[in-house]
Amino acid sequence: MLASAAGVWASQGSTRAEGGPKAGRVVGDVVAGKRAYRTYCGQCHALDEALAAGFGGENKFGEDGGPAFNELRVSASLCISAITELFGGHEIVLKKMNWTQIHDVSAFVEKATKKHPIVAKLTDG
Repeated sequence: MLASAAGVWASQGSTRAEGGPKAGRVVGDVVAGKRAYRTYCGQCHALDEALAAGFGGENKFGEDGGPAFNELRVSASLCISAITELFGGHEIVLKKMNWTQIHDVSAFVEKATKKHPIVAKLTDG
């Protein structure tokens, strides 16, 4: 998940290591992550795989729509960074999500965007 204040451009991302044979991967439940994405992220961030329109809106979590992820390949570690580094609007979402939900959403987004053509990264605008 990325905030609308953060620009998204092409770059290679990495994931948080968990050890074992899948070292370098964020552990999360992708089914639960899809539900959490629709609850906490989909109002601002479009993602076809989550059936999320992503247009932001008043009386929701964000005032502006965030970047759509329909063309972006977003790593789980990038999701975690975007959620926890408090980009515009994410400070509200972070207060509503627990770490399990953050990891679940991040694992879901990484899996859902795995074949998307543009590798995403955070930029300063």
